[in-house]
Amino acid sequence: MSKQDVIDSKEDLKEAFRLLKKVVDATGVNLIDNYSYREFTSLADIQELLPSVKKTPGRTGDDASAIEEGYKSLELKSGTCRAKTLTENNFAQLKFDKQNESVRREAIFKYDGFGLSVFEYYEPYPTATIFVSKDHVEKLHPVFKEKQSDKLAVFERKRAEGKNIGRDDIGITLKDIVNSVGEENLICWLYGKRINSVEFFRRLRNKEIKLSQ
Repeated sequence: MSKQDVIDSKEDLKEAFRLLKKVVDATGVNLIDNYSYREFTSLADIQELLPSVKKTPGRTGDDASAIEEGYKSLELKSGTCRAKTLTENNFAQLKFDKQNESVRREAIFKYDGFGLSVFEYYEPYPTATIFVSKDHVEKLHPVFKEKQSDKLAVFERKRAEGKNIGRDDIGITLKDIVNSVGEENLICWLYGKRINSVEFFRRLRNKEIKLSQ
């Protein structure tokens, strides 16, 4: 990137941040802090299901709640896909970091529901969102325990070898979620519209969901 590129982009960048600040002032959410815009815009899908859903400010704790529908603690995860076609393998994962800490390991069992969204690169709204409701969230607990157990074994081995433990996150794939919860029990949105979950996964597996990049 040349100095001229920076100069040429200056006014566009100032205008982009002016518009962004307008949204931040209206919503009270710092949309560029830790990808907060993803949590905020994925709620546009989930709000159809949970009308009272609200984004929780800040980086720590729950991402959102929907008290009127009985959700005190919602966790929203997301990822970016740069492929031309969305598939089960390149879908976002439920990732949980700091699994070396017992408090963080225990925390993932306390959520009432999970939202998982996948975004195209530099698109503000998700291409697809799936939601695990409170009726089925406990079905994920065994896979949480399994992933944590595997990770703790890695920590123990590396410490015994005198090595740094390395990355301390775990990832729950879409396949893990489907195997645990059942695709018929997931709630799905595609391009901002609710879609039957069986139809969604049929299109996903047949590689029918094309991305614009």
